[in-house]
Amino acid sequence: MALVNAECPIEGCDYIARHAAAAVVAAMLSIHATVHVAAPRAPGANAKMEKLKRPSIALAGTGEAWSYFITRWGEYKTGTKLVGPDIVAQLLECCEEDLRKDLTHAAGKSLADSDEKDVLAAMKALAVRAENTMVAQVAQSNMRQGYEEPIRSFHARIKGQADTCKRDTTQCDCPRHRGLADFDLLGEKNQDMPLKDMIEYIEAKESGKRSASRLLDPQSTDTISSSYRRGKQQDARTRGGARPEKSTAKPEGVCIYCGEVGHGKTPQWRARRAECPGYGKKCRKCGRQNHLDKACLGGRSTRPPSEETDGTCDEQTAAFVELCTVTVASADGELRTLPLAHHLYDDMCDKWMKRASSPQPYVNLTLTNEREDYKALGFDLLKRTRAVSLPAMADTGCQSYLIGIKVAQQMGLSTEDLIPVSMTMKAANNKGIRILGAAVVRFAGSSGDARRLETRQIAYVTDTSNRIFHSRAACVDLGMISDKFPTLGEVNLATSEVCDCPRRAEPPTRPTTLPMLATEANREALRRHLLEMYAQSTFNTCPHQPLPRMTGPPLRLMLNEDATPVACHTPIPVAIHWQDEVKAGLDQDVRLGVLEEVPIGTPVTWCHRMVICAKKSGKPRRTVDFQALNKHALRETHHTQSPFHQARRVPNGKRKTVFDAWNGYHSVPLHEDDRHKTTFITPWGRYRYLSAPQG
Repeated sequence: MALVNAECPIEGCDYIARHAAAAVVAAMLSIHATVHVAAPRAPGANAKMEKLKRPSIALAGTGEAWSYFITRWGEYKTGTKLVGPDIVAQLLECCEEDLRKDLTHAAGKSLADSDEKDVLAAMKALAVRAENTMVAQVAQSNMRQGYEEPIRSFHARIKGQADTCKRDTTQCDCPRHRGLADFDLLGEKNQDMPLKDMIEYIEAKESGKRSASRLLDPQSTDTISSSYRRGKQQDARTRGGARPEKSTAKPEGVCIYCGEVGHGKTPQWRARRAECPGYGKKCRKCGRQNHLDKACLGGRSTRPPSEETDGTCDEQTAAFVELCTVTVASADGELRTLPLAHHLYDDMCDKWMKRASSPQPYVNLTLTNEREDYKALGFDLLKRTRAVSLPAMADTGCQSYLIGIKVAQQMGLSTEDLIPVSMTMKAANNKGIRILGAAVVRFAGSSGDARRLETRQIAYVTDTSNRIFHSRAACVDLGMISDKFPTLGEVNLATSEVCDCPRRAEPPTRPTTLPMLATEANREALRRHLLEMYAQSTFNTCPHQPLPRMTGPPLRLMLNEDATPVACHTPIPVAIHWQDEVKAGLDQDVRLGVLEEVPIGTPVTWCHRMVICAKKSGKPRRTVDFQALNKHALRETHHTQSPFHQARRVPNGKRKTVFDAWNGYHSVPLHEDDRHKTTFITPWGRYRYLSAPQG
């Protein structure tokens, strides 16, 4: 591509603007013209320049870093015109604290009076870590161009490494084919072009790609991806790495393990072992394996536990959250895929919210081996094992218990102690999991109410993972899920607490015969029979499940035709020491289906005040002031016999069982058209009754 050259029109100025586009050349000349309009200086006067930054060198670096320091040091000396003793003084100030301290200890005296050449030799001995030249040459051979890394930057890196390799950089043509991100050069007819021409050829292709992407992408695409790009730039600055440009052919992003580009943001273990510099390294900040110091998150890593500890791979046994994508069409019809952050739908706000995925569920369990379990299956446990407490991932999709070989070794079991099995297992990606054998293990833990729960499982041992995968059957045994899982609507989504109460059900059909003779001797047995028979209905007082509704038409609240709604817009304050208990009572009635929160945007008609009174015990009693509603209520007369007369009708010598209707009033449904009449205001918002108010 031909370049456009334009010289500065000012006499005596040798500035020349060069670029392929004429518009860019004109802009360069306009910017350069500002130099000539500055105020003239007096002859011999120096321009006010920014103070040169002194270079620095650290302890135990590389030869490439030392070569760069020597170049910077020469420029610094020339720019500051150092002479005499100032040269050594400034040279010593270039050393970072650790290097300066070791330099002083090694010399045994002050180096201020030494020669510059001797000081540089002493500094190099400590600043450059001794390394075989072959290692540097192999590292150079393995260097790869980062995706969308400019070819000149890649060439500069190779030339810098060539100095360490002690190779002739004028003859080195390492980037000719090896390590290039774009292999289109292999299709070029002229394979013998000089290195300079090859770099210019690749640079022209890179410029064309960038220009085409900017010209063809629609404005909407830039708008969608702008927030994502800003996030990536911030992420790159945080980790100290360079932000990679977008690439449609290869993985992109700064690697979370080494902080470099070229092999993806979260590469799999095979790619990490081959390309990631952080693989096999131990971080000096957090002490964890397989990532470098500059990529450390300070112990708040989101890497899988197995990769943080020993670098083993769980790709066949774990599910990873992948980045969602949205596809848009460019001007030429080509589809582009843009990254989209994970979103969850918020029912309260009625919109999608940007939120991270939930972490994998882990539960702490104690693992033990018992000889009697082995004997029951016809095997002998020959060695003595030990109990260990480890986190297990609750996986409802896992049909059999799976543990890693290192977990078995922590219990004292080796591969020779495992029971031979013919079991075959597959992961979610349909790849096989190698099973080394089985062990009979008891898994135990404590519930929230300090109850000890235990399950006995045949745990299959594998060497492809170091985790513990809690199977669905084990989740049922330990009460994590019900045996009906998965059943839609099995769990009340409004319930925020977990209880062990039985599921509420309709009362059983009325029996026609007694299970035993109705004698005084069987009185306790009949009592237990009734308690068990109605455990899921009459005697189920679970505060977390909706109340059952009585049969019959819903209750209507009939008012005078001329009734004018009364609305209170400010709640009565609740005493501070009662607030938590009152709010818990409101939440419980919402779970029972007695109350509901008034949806946002619902206009106010009737609105009463909640009044909190003190019981004799000092506990709060929640009431609602319905006086304004009662003034306009029309009574519906319904006569029943008094309890005294009902009891008098029981024949002499008979025994009768009496059941109390728990929350009886709240079991009467309220007509949907009349619910707004029971609205009341609290410090936590408006509520209204779904059933008949108590009293």
